[in-house]
Parts: sequence; structure tokens; C-alpha cells
Amino acid sequence: MTKITKELLLEKGTPKHSKLEHIKKINLSNLNLKTSDLDRVLFSQLSELEELDVSRNLLTEIPSNLGLYSLKCLNCASNDLNQVTSISQFENLEDLNCEDNLHLTICDTYKLVYLLPNLRQFNGSNITSSGYNLWFVNSRQLKCQVNAYWNKKYKARLSESSTPDEIRAVGNRFVKSAVANIKYGPNSLSEFTKWRVEMIASEILNSLLQHKEKSSDSENEDDNENKDVLCISGSSNGSSGSCTELCSERNTCIHSAKNIAKHAEHRKAKAPQNVNKDISKDKIQSGKERQTKPTNLSKKDNIFAINKEAKRECSATSIAASKESIPRKKTKYRTSVVLEPLHYLQCHSKDNNPEDFNTQLWACAFEPELESSQIPDVWMQSSRNVAICGGDSVCIIDCETGIVHHKYKSIGDELFSLAWTTLTMIDANQKRKLNVLAVAGQLGVVKLIHTKVNYCYGSIKAHRKSISTLCFSPKRETFLFTASYDHTIILWDIGVPDLDYRFQASRLLVLKSGSTPFKMSLVPTCPDHYLVAACENGCFAWDITQTKPEGKRNFEMEFLFPIYNKEDENNYHVIDTLVFCSDDLIASKSSMQGSIYLWSWNKTLQKRKKQNTKVHAEILREFEWSNTEQLYIALAACPAENYLLCGDEKGDVWMYRFDENSTEYLTSGKKTSPTQILKWPTIEAKGEIVEGTLINVAITDTEFKYLVAATDKNIVVIWKRI
Repeated sequence: MTKITKELLLEKGTPKHSKLEHIKKINLSNLNLKTSDLDRVLFSQLSELEELDVSRNLLTEIPSNLGLYSLKCLNCASNDLNQVTSISQFENLEDLNCEDNLHLTICDTYKLVYLLPNLRQFNGSNITSSGYNLWFVNSRQLKCQVNAYWNKKYKARLSESSTPDEIRAVGNRFVKSAVANIKYGPNSLSEFTKWRVEMIASEILNSLLQHKEKSSDSENEDDNENKDVLCISGSSNGSSGSCTELCSERNTCIHSAKNIAKHAEHRKAKAPQNVNKDISKDKIQSGKERQTKPTNLSKKDNIFAINKEAKRECSATSIAASKESIPRKKTKYRTSVVLEPLHYLQCHSKDNNPEDFNTQLWACAFEPELESSQIPDVWMQSSRNVAICGGDSVCIIDCETGIVHHKYKSIGDELFSLAWTTLTMIDANQKRKLNVLAVAGQLGVVKLIHTKVNYCYGSIKAHRKSISTLCFSPKRETFLFTASYDHTIILWDIGVPDLDYRFQASRLLVLKSGSTPFKMSLVPTCPDHYLVAACENGCFAWDITQTKPEGKRNFEMEFLFPIYNKEDENNYHVIDTLVFCSDDLIASKSSMQGSIYLWSWNKTLQKRKKQNTKVHAEILREFEWSNTEQLYIALAACPAENYLLCGDEKGDVWMYRFDENSTEYLTSGKKTSPTQILKWPTIEAKGEIVEGTLINVAITDTEFKYLVAATDKNIVVIWKRI
């Protein structure tokens, strides 16, 4: 353990000087410091200190009253911090790093963002917009709820003649009751919500007591403004509620109104401007083609920069949605679900440019739940978090709040695919589960990210050409399939990282596809036996059993579809997507087919003749779909609700509810109409209507609470089921 002395501070500080008051930056990292070692007397002499690094120590908290009034940057990562409120003493703090403090929760993060109104960077992420949202939007809604609770439950218990002791007694009961009963936001933020409710309710109580004191001092003083705030008596029921809600919000905040206004202007000035270019003058690509050759790559091509520009920093521009975008039941559709547009996000912009409507979003997947996880971050255990990749970025978004929790950048890359897996790590003889996100694209490199700790712990140079799609085995958590434009599919064992994130990846199997695989899936009933892939020259299945000798394997089966018989100028052998809708049912479509086949895996295999590689798919249903020439529009399924989804080139989502046991329309040859078509919502940005755009993929969570669409215009749309 190192004792902090004046000499040590001068030695570790810059610029070099004989007096502490001239030091601007000090690095005290990795000195085994405890909280008691931070001497208030010594630190109070650092009047001009702007940067302090106390990372990788043993601090349990930051002592109060350190006197560092000029501090702008604080790094206290990798300590044992268990509370953060004392950090609020640094009012000018702009950059804070609290990573790898295991006792801190997401609620502590929210407290810090609220308590430090000048904070711009948190754990390396730009939080300007989310901080503004927390300070004003979140606070305004909570204040409305607290004021309404006061008006309904406690206001009538007081009168103008109530004494300060009576006001204090009623007020204390009100504060306790409000904390216990007012609910707002997700459960993972309940601690933060209670903390803010107690703060707001206490402010109301203080305002009542202050008003009483002023009334006692000057009975003749004009108190019209305070009447509106208090509304204890003398107001009709018809107006008191609205007066209290509006005026209390203005007056109950103990913080200086001028100070809040200053923070608001400061945040607005630094917040990303919600400016859209004139989209009517832009021509979005009518056709899409993934670039397979890197262009203009920098020296850092293979460096995966964790940008973490998170939390609404690149959220959708100021937009409004018409209620007409909510799907209506139509007579030609069967029973439909009702979905309400919840969020529109523009979070993959190149260089964080709010005018970027050209970045294409290629893939998205919901994070799996961690049912038995010992990881303390509650929000990461919810399946409402979705990862979306496009351009050089992948973002992890909370579907309920619309907050971009994390953003990662792969410098010089364009990310085409991603996949989640849950690994089991052995930590001090205990099993600990962690979610790992694999992302890949143009450079042919797979990046492995432990999202909970914001760390890309490894990369695998999987292919010489671009990677088109990824797939983890549902049975073997470390088995990852990578498919590439080099016409191969490779099975990797990515291993489990140790406590220092060291891991060993090994190549297990190479499958020859003969063309580019676009989508692939393991057969749910036998994930260790068969892999099925939609490829540029057809749909194929490979035997992936590990008992066979090593080497490159050819496909075992090619599936034939009725649309092949109609080939003239169109090449219907281009199967651009497929998905398993259940243990047996597969949905797939060809380019320019204008429909979607639903076929049976088991019945198809039953028709196969021995040693015959060509097998006619057993079609159960043919669904109507858009007559588009666009490629790469992916299918998605929600097996729990028996729903199949597919976007189109106009921004609509076609939704099909299927019955696994039904054979309707099999013999008639009629195509099955969609259950409903979810129309592109009316989105307005800066007075301009954002027209519908090609949806590359639309997915739901496992329980169909949320529907997420990723588009060709750098827009993510999130609907919620109501």
C-alpha cells in the first residue's frame, strides 16, 4: 500500500511544479489505495486539478469534500465502489469512468447522470442526449406522477391554518407513501425511481414549509403564485389539479431554476442536432449489393474500437408518428395483433452524422435471457435488448426505453451479421453465465464481445473474403458457424474465455457451398447432424456430424422448389433467406419469387430416395409476398406465437400466422394471404415525411412483445404489442 504524500502527488502530477495548486493532471492508478488514503487536506490544495486517475485500486467510495472544484475528468475504474453519490461533489465533471466496479448497478449509472449535469462522457460513451432526456423528460414525468399522487391522496389533509408541525407530519407520510407506491419505468430501474420520487416528494414538502414561513412573516404579501403551487384550499376541484401539476413542477425543484436553465442550454448546445437532410432530393439505392472488397482502409483496419457512444446519443431525429400507423384489422386478413410504434432510432450513422440516411442495417437479434446468471446487471438479463448491426457499428438497444446501451465500432469494416451465445465461465469454483455477441462482415473477421463489461475480448480471422452470416449451435454454446463469399461454411469452437479473457479458437469443419450462403440454420431436432443454408445457387443441407473424417465436405442434399419450373429470364435458384418456424417447418423464398414457401423438413426427408442428393421440398403452404427484385430481405419467425415475418421494399412488414397442422390451400394452388401487413409508420423529421424504405430484417422477441425492423435508411423502428 502506498501512502499519499505531497511529494508523491508532485511526482505523479503534470505539469511538473513545486506547488500542488499548479498541478492539472495526476495518475494514482494501481497503487492499492483505500478510501482512507485520500487525504482531504492534501487534495484540497489541488485547486487547478482537471484530470484524476485512481483506477485499479481498492477504493470503496470517493471521500466527500475533497475540494477538487476544477476536476473535469475522473477515472475510478476497477475499484470496489459501492456508492456513487459522493462523486456529485465534482460539479464540473465532464468525463467519468466507473467500469469494472462489480457492486455498481444500472441504477447507480442513472444517479450519476442525474447528479452530474455537465457530464458528457460516461464509461467512454457519449451521454449528452440521454442525460438531457433524464434531466427533463424523465424528471417531468415523475414530477407529474408525484404531484398527482399528492393531489389525490394528501392535499385535502391540510388547510391554510395547518401548522408547520402538521405539514411536516403529513408531508413525511406522503414521502414514504409516494416512494412505496409510485411506479415508473422498467423494474431494473426501480431503485433509481424510488430515489428520484423521494427527492421530488421531499422538495414538495420543503416548498410547503417555506411557503408557510413566508406567510407567517408577511401576511400582506402578494402570494398569488404560491396559491397555484400549494392549492391547499380555495380552489375548485376542476382547476386545482392542473394548477398543482403545472406549477409544482416549476417550483418544487430545490435546484436553482437559473442553474437548471444553464444546464439545459449547455446540454442542448452539445447535443447532436436532430437535423435531417432533404430526403426528397436523395435517391436511395434501388438495388443493393454488399461490397466484398474493403476500400480506403486505414492502418487500423483490424482494430476493433469499442466506441460505446451509447444511450440515445444517436437516437432517431425528432420525429412524430401518426396513429394511422397502428395496424387495423381488415376483412381479408385473419386474426391480427395490434402493434404501436414506440421508438424510431438513427444510431448507426457514419461519424455520428444525423443526416446519414444511407447506412444500411443488415441484421438484428434479441439478447438471450440469463435465467441463472450471477451477473448483477439486471437489464442485461432481459430479452427486450436487441443488437443491430450496419455500417461499421453494432448497437444494443433497450426496446422499452429506446436507449442505446452500447455502441461498438469495427474500424474499416462493414458488419453484415451477428449472433448471440451464452457461455458458462468457471469463476472461483462457481459457474457464471455471460452473454457473448459475435459480429462479422466485410473484413472476414469475427469479433467476440462481452457486452456486459463493454469489452471486445477477441477476434478470429475466419475467412479471406467477407462473412455473410453467422449462426451459433443451440446445443453447443461454443460452436459457431461462419458463412462467407469465399463459398465455404466453417464450424469453429470459440472456447470459453478465462478470467483474463484469454481464449483458444479452433476450426473443426469446412463445408463447401459452391456459392455464397446468405442464411443458414441448424435443424432444431438434430442440431448436431444437419445444417441447412439458403445460397446463391439453391438451398442445401450438410451432414455436420463430428464422427466423420476431417476435410472439406460437400452438401448431402439439395432441395428443389416448384418455382424452379418457371425459370425463364429469372434465376429462381437464388434462395436469399430461410428460417425454421418450428421444429419441423421451414420458410424460404427465392429472389423475385413474389411468395414464400412453408415446407416440412420431416416430410421432405421421408420423400428422399437413398443416395439421391436432389430432394423435392414438401410444400405445405405458399404465402403471398411482395413482387420485388430486392435481395437480402430476411425472414424471421416467432415459434411461440406461430408467426412468420418478412419486410419489403416499401417499409411494410408482412405477417403470417400459421397452423402447423393445417393443410389449407394445399390442393387448390391458391396462395395464402398474410394475416396482416404492418404499414410503415408516418414518421416526420424536421417537417419532412420520411418515406417508407426497404426493410432488410424484421424480428420479434420470443414472447412477441416487441417487433424491431432494420432498414436501408439507417432507421430502426420498434413497435410494442398492445
